[in-house]
Amino acid sequence: MTPLLALLLLLPQSAAPDAASGALLDQRELQAACARLASEHPREATILPLVETPGGRRIDIVRIARGELQAGRPAVLVVAGLDGPQAWTSGVALEAARGLLTSPDAEVRRLLAQATLYVVPRANPDACEARFATPLAETRASVRGGDDDRDGAEGEDAPGDVDGDGLVLQLRVPDPDGEWLVDPRDPRAMRKRDRAKGEVGTHRLMPEGRDSDRDEKTGEDPLLDVVLNRNFPQGWREHALESGAWPTSMPESRALCDFVLAHPEIAAVVVYGELDNCAERPKVRDEWPRRSPSPSEGLPAADADAMAALVKRSAVKFSGRSSGSDAGTFQAWVQAQRGLWSFHANLWSLPMDAEAPKVEGAPEPPADLAEAGEDAKRLRWIDREKETARFVPWRAFQHPDLGPVEIGGFAPYALVEPPQAERARLAGEQARFLASLLRELPRPRVARFAAKDLGAGLLQVELELRNDALLATRSEVARRTGGVRPVRVRLDLPSDATRLAGPAEAQLDLAGLGGKAELTWLVRGVDAEDIAVEIDGPQLTASRVEMEEAR
Repeated sequence: MTPLLALLLLLPQSAAPDAASGALLDQRELQAACARLASEHPREATILPLVETPGGRRIDIVRIARGELQAGRPAVLVVAGLDGPQAWTSGVALEAARGLLTSPDAEVRRLLAQATLYVVPRANPDACEARFATPLAETRASVRGGDDDRDGAEGEDAPGDVDGDGLVLQLRVPDPDGEWLVDPRDPRAMRKRDRAKGEVGTHRLMPEGRDSDRDEKTGEDPLLDVVLNRNFPQGWREHALESGAWPTSMPESRALCDFVLAHPEIAAVVVYGELDNCAERPKVRDEWPRRSPSPSEGLPAADADAMAALVKRSAVKFSGRSSGSDAGTFQAWVQAQRGLWSFHANLWSLPMDAEAPKVEGAPEPPADLAEAGEDAKRLRWIDREKETARFVPWRAFQHPDLGPVEIGGFAPYALVEPPQAERARLAGEQARFLASLLRELPRPRVARFAAKDLGAGLLQVELELRNDALLATRSEVARRTGGVRPVRVRLDLPSDATRLAGPAEAQLDLAGLGGKAELTWLVRGVDAEDIAVEIDGPQLTASRVEMEEAR
């Protein structure tokens, strides 16, 4: 069996894959799965087209809601498939939504009647579709960018399948000045030399490909450079090829930003991708810099505490690790510039804590042997789980440009894509997490609304609002940036009544877990039962409460 055939056995085998089983879905299959979900739940699920990509693929949003869609009805936005190698998260997001729709829990049904769930199953279909191409190469970019190696030619040394096995792997090139050496714990694994310990490298590692420009490097000038999740305004890096010509220069990034701006009812965002702030409490930074911070620089303690508490309360275990910077990402933009509650989840990383399989009769390694490197630790898990298609053994190859080399290493997507059964389990967990998030969205209520008769036709009107949910009506970031409008309260009096003291309109913030706000007015010429308050907010269904009702 060839390595490619072994890897393709991980793909769905039926003509109509079922995302509930954790199957991988290409763009056509994903759109069919979305349509099937909408047809099975026509009263709750609606497909909204978002934008067409440069590759001619349509990005859809699945809106899930029960009952009337009133202005201000709070919403949660779920985005998956934003990072090219994370095509598998599309099925997780879609099946998590299905789990909510089919839940027998009365509370879940009530939550879907009070809030809206917007799901973008695949925000980056052009890059994700590389997962289903031949030869198979792990791809993040989807648009031509420029001359990576600054030699005057674009894309002349792209990664490629030199040996024709259907996989774009790595080249291991002997070089006494190289940065890499064979891990003594596992000869299949490579690790970088430790200069501080005087280690000497033995190899160079490069993407499989040709050396067309004769600079003894391969794969350094790919055809595609621009990465969608580096094309958003927050922390956008000028002159970096992966960032694009300008922030939101890609139609996908512009459409996502426009959707968020056009839907102020969105209170929280969940992104499944390379970044993570759920496995551990987000980094704290209470000092507010003059420039708008990125999430990686830290959040106010109140925001970090609330997010960590929500993850803990959901009882969902997040174990992924963040990968890379958040500069120019969608996650950074919605959190730092919009001030939305933003949960970034890298749902799976190949484990590095597995014990090495015991081999009967094998000698124990020397006690002074260096600790295994990361790749050797990953190989322990691969060996234990018998996921052999994830690693292609090194084999000698006569490279047409470099001479004798070895080709092998981790297969494309091997480090980021969980087994199929694990994907199905993660979808169930994320249904629970989304239900917990919907439950903890801010929900101000009138705790007390009363009038005290002061005599001479004067009434002292007192109002107390409380927020019983875990999340505040505005995050600390939103308060500082003004990205979200506060809750608005207006006293409603008959036309012949007079307000002597107190605000005609007040804007309030309510902390989570019983946070409260109190207002007092002095009025004349009105009976208590004719007094009402109107309460609204961008993420709060407008309500009018009469004093008679509050008693």
